[in-house]
Amino acid sequence: MELVSQFTEDAIAKEDRVCGRPACRGTILKGAPCYYVATIVPGQPGRFVCEACYLRYSQKLSTSVRPSSVHPSSAQSQLLPDPHIIRQTVNAAQRKLPFLSQPSSSTAHIGRISGPDIAVPLSWQQSPASSNPNMVSGAAGYSVHHAQYGLERERWAKLAYAPPPAETITLEISAVYEGNSRKKSGRGINFGNICEGKKDIDARLDAPGLIQIALDTILPKILTFGRGFLWRTEEFVVRDATWVDLSGHLPAIPYFLAQCLVQSRRGPKTTTFKTRQFLLMVVVPAVQWCEYEAWLEKTEEEISQNTLREQLQRHRSINTVTEERDPRTSGTDSEDPWAAQQEDEDPFGLDFEGPDALSTVGRNSAVTDSSAHNLTRPSAKRAHVRGESDSTNSTVSPPRKKPVPGVFHLPDRNDLKEALKSGGSVDAVRAPKVYDFRNEDIQFHPIPVRPLADILKTPQYRSFKPNISNSSIGQLTIDVPIRSMIGIGAFKTAHPGWLTLSPLSSSGLGSRAQQDVVVKRPFHRPPPHTTGSSVLKISRYALPDEHEKLLNECNLLYWAKSLLNFTYEYIDHCIDAAPTPPSFSIPGTSEQAPMADIKAGMFSAVYLLEERVTSGTPNDQTFTKFIHNKDYGPSLDEDEYGYDVAVFLSFTQHIQYEKTEGLAFISDYQGSTELLTDPQILTHRSVNEGIDLFGDGNIASVVDDFKARHLCNHYCKWPGFGLEVYA
Repeated sequence: MELVSQFTEDAIAKEDRVCGRPACRGTILKGAPCYYVATIVPGQPGRFVCEACYLRYSQKLSTSVRPSSVHPSSAQSQLLPDPHIIRQTVNAAQRKLPFLSQPSSSTAHIGRISGPDIAVPLSWQQSPASSNPNMVSGAAGYSVHHAQYGLERERWAKLAYAPPPAETITLEISAVYEGNSRKKSGRGINFGNICEGKKDIDARLDAPGLIQIALDTILPKILTFGRGFLWRTEEFVVRDATWVDLSGHLPAIPYFLAQCLVQSRRGPKTTTFKTRQFLLMVVVPAVQWCEYEAWLEKTEEEISQNTLREQLQRHRSINTVTEERDPRTSGTDSEDPWAAQQEDEDPFGLDFEGPDALSTVGRNSAVTDSSAHNLTRPSAKRAHVRGESDSTNSTVSPPRKKPVPGVFHLPDRNDLKEALKSGGSVDAVRAPKVYDFRNEDIQFHPIPVRPLADILKTPQYRSFKPNISNSSIGQLTIDVPIRSMIGIGAFKTAHPGWLTLSPLSSSGLGSRAQQDVVVKRPFHRPPPHTTGSSVLKISRYALPDEHEKLLNECNLLYWAKSLLNFTYEYIDHCIDAAPTPPSFSIPGTSEQAPMADIKAGMFSAVYLLEERVTSGTPNDQTFTKFIHNKDYGPSLDEDEYGYDVAVFLSFTQHIQYEKTEGLAFISDYQGSTELLTDPQILTHRSVNEGIDLFGDGNIASVVDDFKARHLCNHYCKWPGFGLEVYA
């Protein structure tokens, strides 16, 4: 570094600014000392630093200081002229007036002292100022050094306002909080859509400089996002894309520069700079984020309670005004508390905030105020409940009152205009194509759920057989086109459908009208006519073959449900018999009880209906494969959704394998955490004996290697279940 003096201003800060030294980054207050430090590299701008950093630079051995003058020795300092006399002399020379006073004896040696060159008046009877070759003509009192002031000022101004360095990078800075995301390597979760970009950042910046840029950019947005919450910003951490904490790196070392240097084409030993974009994250600790969520939940609850309290107070005040204005309400018979409310009701619902607010207030007031009879039973019209036809039950009533003034609002003209423009025409291309739906009258055959003990004792229960006495009729709507398919597997297609039974069943599938279902049907792929064709083509089986394949599928589901129920019965039995309960809980999952349906009249198609796995489940659960058909443990990673359920299902395989003495167990678990579907039963070679049992997915080799490759978990190792722990 090179320390230089400033030409145009004093060494003080005119406003608050940050110290330019990366290791300091302290705040220089307005009026405090502020020094400019130039770099030794031509073309690069210098830094404005605080007084402490300036002293540190001046004491370094590698710093060169440009001297402004030669300090005289102690002997010479005694011969310096009196500054007061010099000031009077200069003023007299500029006014072109004679200076009458004689110089002191100390002024006789002025010519021998190095210092500023000053034109001495003739009254001193010294050599004239013109005899000094360094004097500037026409400017008494100034030397040739002062004549270079303009050039020096221009040179240093160019250095101070030099363009940014050519080696720059781009930063993408976002705000995250600690936690596992659904991505494989995700360690932080973005919040508030807080993300900012920064261009033309010096690639030679070290870690402290990058930390300061990230915090200056993101902190104001975090404070705005969580306004009202006391963030502890000193706990925030700045990390890069690989989750490395930048605060652990030494200063004065470029952080991203090495990643921007690539091998040059000129030679293997030379490198060239290539600009790149890097990711920085301001990370909120997990503990602090949990505190923020708790504060946010508490704040929302308080706002909700205040809103309900205001609605209740407004509702009571409106009823009070209504009773004072209507003389008929004062004489209402006290035996019927609803008479006054029914007569005073506004037929258009304009005297209240809305039906939702009224029903909410009614529910709360029924608990908090038992004396408010007009709130404990909201009207049938407002609750949208109509037991019988209005035309047959309506009676002549007195004319209803006008609504309370000031509540009715006319529609906004601009909003109405936009609504008319967007709703006055129909886009036939985007409208749902109802003609793609197929409506069929069908006959349903439910797949029963039988205990495993009954299946073993009764030969006629060994397999599923449709029974006409247990069937019912109904109507099925199917969304047929391929583009509407939910999915396509190796053997079956799955289409969305809507089921209505007549009459409705008491529970489960078919218990409500237009129930969402999945319609499955077997298929096979025809050989392509041309090689390389990417068009999906499927063909349906002939009716006898289709019927046989779906009966096998129904029989597999019949046995899977029985085995799973047996597993839960065994778990409950062991827990009840144990002296102490286990430290873990048992997840509650169930196999579907689907229904096979056949089109009535002309026997033309066979379908398999199942409940929608993701329909009505909490948190809109997605379809998940827990255990693959050829796996011996969970198919999910520990941080993925449903891993705990997959571990439990692997434990159920252990029970089924051991308690059937290695003959059979369920595999290919899939669905949601509450409802499983489309499983596969695997059996031992001694059971198959060359017979096609439970479809093509029954792989006997998986059963042979189960004991050697199954990894026991904490469920398997609990002593209460009495299972052998496999290696």
